[in-house]
Amino acid sequence: MPNSTTIEPVRNNGAVTAEDNYTEQVTAEPQCPKSATDNMPEEVVSLVSRGKIPLFIRRACDDDLPDVLELVTEAKLWLPSKGTDQWSRDWADQEGRKRSDRVQDSLKGGSTWVVTATYKDQTYMVATVTIELVANPLVWTRPDDPGDDSAVYLSRLIVARSFAGLKIGAGLLNWACDYARYIHHAKLVRIDVWTRNFTLHRYYRKQRFKDAGKCPDESYPSRALFQRSTRKRTRRTPLIQPVIIDPYRAKR
Repeated sequence: MPNSTTIEPVRNNGAVTAEDNYTEQVTAEPQCPKSATDNMPEEVVSLVSRGKIPLFIRRACDDDLPDVLELVTEAKLWLPSKGTDQWSRDWADQEGRKRSDRVQDSLKGGSTWVVTATYKDQTYMVATVTIELVANPLVWTRPDDPGDDSAVYLSRLIVARSFAGLKIGAGLLNWACDYARYIHHAKLVRIDVWTRNFTLHRYYRKQRFKDAGKCPDESYPSRALFQRSTRKRTRRTPLIQPVIIDPYRAKR
């Protein structure tokens, strides 16, 4: 990103392996990215696909809310083409929060991350993921649950449709495993997946996730549970580099 300092990660077959890449932070104001769904230049997509533009990840801040919501909306409009009713209605959680409220709360809480690419002084939002450190007890109720200190919980992993097919989602999962392992000493990365999105179930299995049962609450829309060891990786994925900017801390 322009006017930001980055760490040069330790590379091992495209993996970020050094714990130092995740620990040092400085505060700085991030450049607000241009929406990935708003007239994405084909040249940007082409350069990203050929590894000519690096991908960076940082913690999202309040200013990212419109762009994250736009990624959610884009995914919502695309999902019916995959034969699923995922996000077809704005499901409210047990606290009565709608989807946009949950997204906003995750940004305020510092649990949402965004992947960006910069070209000609313009930054584009490429993907997003939310990483929670505490399980939803209504979802993860298995008696052999290793506990919150041994797992992190992913949600809303979305890649802009302009970048579909470039394995950015797989690269983001690799980064999430490294982050969970090195920073939070977690053994597992977990995710609850829309019950009737069977295409997505197959995707996570391909990404080396294992079935972890079902949420017992039949009213919960994402009952399919998956988990993956933080030591497992998917090969030949784009490298996603941490940025030494923590806008969440800068905003506090």
